[in-house]
Amino acid sequence: MIKGMHLTDRDIEVFKYLAYGPAFEDDLHVRFFVGKGKRVIRKVLLRRMKKLLDAKFISCLRPKRMQGKVSDHRPVYFLAEAGINLLGSEGIMPAGRVRHVRLDARIIFHEVIVTRLIRKIYEGDPTRYRVIRLYDHQDLAKLVHKARKKRIPDLRFTVQLRNGSYFSYIVEIDAGTTHMPEFIQKLIVFLQIKKVLAPVGTKEPVGFLIVAHTSDRMARLQRAVIESRPMTKLVPYFLFNTIQNIDNHLGLYNAWYRADGRKIDLIFKGKRST
Repeated sequence: MIKGMHLTDRDIEVFKYLAYGPAFEDDLHVRFFVGKGKRVIRKVLLRRMKKLLDAKFISCLRPKRMQGKVSDHRPVYFLAEAGINLLGSEGIMPAGRVRHVRLDARIIFHEVIVTRLIRKIYEGDPTRYRVIRLYDHQDLAKLVHKARKKRIPDLRFTVQLRNGSYFSYIVEIDAGTTHMPEFIQKLIVFLQIKKVLAPVGTKEPVGFLIVAHTSDRMARLQRAVIESRPMTKLVPYFLFNTIQNIDNHLGLYNAWYRADGRKIDLIFKGKRST
């Protein structure tokens, strides 16, 4: 850490943003490096990010390839140990909300989508609901290890609405790289292990959300579920959306869709208890 380095309010907001997971440089530029309603020149962004990198508050990965193609993306930033420690020691964020992400070039695109969804989930707390728990892939891997299953969902979260009802969902993020037979096998396994993924003493039911990176990909996933014979009786369990549709002020309160295309206006309907 750089001795005597002064952290600005903007630095802290960047750390809080990265606490949920990685972000592309352009995203940070648009959100945090703005003056008089306009983005400041990139040189200002790069100079500040270099200081934070040198101080070990953040880390950076420059992907050469993404999804098998040569990448023209700018660097991806994520929180480093000093940044994680700062958020926890100063009480800036609850420790349970700071993710320790192990990032490598093979999973950048997928991890950024996961992170975008996690931010949307937490943005609804506390105005619309309270996030009771959120387990990411690393958390769930510890639970699934007992069941000796190799396929693990990306998230499991539970929220409590203002009327006191609880809703739990298992989430699969699809970044477009999974072949359809493998995708179907994942869903079947997730149904088999949903009780293993539930915290001790909780009562289900649990819903399943599939988040794709484009509308075309979502349509392919929906069609695969409809056309799969093993999934015939399981179709109603799964709801679909794209990250673009969710990544707005409504978040989880956007409409979702069943595999047959039917629209579900609200996923938080009826009474459920954990």
